[in-house]
Amino acid sequence: MKELKLKIFLRSFLVLIRVYCFFRQRRNKERVMAALLLLPALILLVPTYTYALTLIQSFLFQAMLVYGLLSIFWIRRHHYRLAGINFSIYLLLLIKINTPINPGYQIQQGNERLSVLQFNVLADNKAYDETVDKVLQIAPDFVSFQEVSEPWAKALTHGLSEIYPYHRIANTSEKHQGIAVFSKHPLEDLEVLQWYGTSNIIGKIKVGSESVNFLSLHTRSPVSRDRWRNRNAHIARAKRYVNEQEGEFIVLGDFNTVPWDKRLLNFKSSTRLVDSRKKLTPTYPTWNPFVAQIPIDYIFHSRGIGCDSLNSVDITSDHKAILGTYQIAGS
Repeated sequence: MKELKLKIFLRSFLVLIRVYCFFRQRRNKERVMAALLLLPALILLVPTYTYALTLIQSFLFQAMLVYGLLSIFWIRRHHYRLAGINFSIYLLLLIKINTPINPGYQIQQGNERLSVLQFNVLADNKAYDETVDKVLQIAPDFVSFQEVSEPWAKALTHGLSEIYPYHRIANTSEKHQGIAVFSKHPLEDLEVLQWYGTSNIIGKIKVGSESVNFLSLHTRSPVSRDRWRNRNAHIARAKRYVNEQEGEFIVLGDFNTVPWDKRLLNFKSSTRLVDSRKKLTPTYPTWNPFVAQIPIDYIFHSRGIGCDSLNSVDITSDHKAILGTYQIAGS
């Protein structure tokens, strides 16, 4: 029995020595470190098929910055293999983030122009007057609001209806799911549709001689697996609705997902709509610095509409607003 214990002890000791010798070699250290860095990269680069992957990959931009900084760190430490691996991962993440963005898409023949503001006001936000004043100062032609609770509905109607005589508010029993649209231009065929327990406003914006379809929506925040499925089904229903209509389209709202999410990529490719973003333009949450924010608010447009610019605007909420300027090609 003693001999067996001694053999086990000696073999264990030899294994420890081999492991120690293995890690004493710089090349082996780098191999192990490279493997540790590649594992999370694989998780970040695979398509967002599951709830967990979707949540993790919401912070792809932040992960990309980390890998970029690690590249610099390893270069300074003269670990060039590790620096090369980190930089390769950084580039792959950069490609994944930038692929959904179409900075060059424009049209030049548009005669009618339209400015559009998209803003989630935050139901618990009490800065009613400040928000109304900021919207009036920005003076867009068309505004889409989310999280319009009963107090927000009253404040927006009281403060904006004189300048924006065409409007529609869709209240719900959930204060975070109310939405509203306000327009300087006439709105036609206005209707509130209920999809998966949330309100959506559809209609047409009459811009000069042109009528542009619009869909304003707010998907549920995917804080649980069931709500994630609800959000995905909502985006899929919006895709079907857009494909059933004819004419130019603007789809806008808080989609509660990032541009590289598989569902949003499918929404864009199936509808042939273009994201107005020219760059990342994160919108949430405003209490975090820029590098810790993510883009979840959108203005999509059809290919007969050109986007001249899209910028984020700080107003009063936990979301930034986004302001887009457009030209409409016409029939």
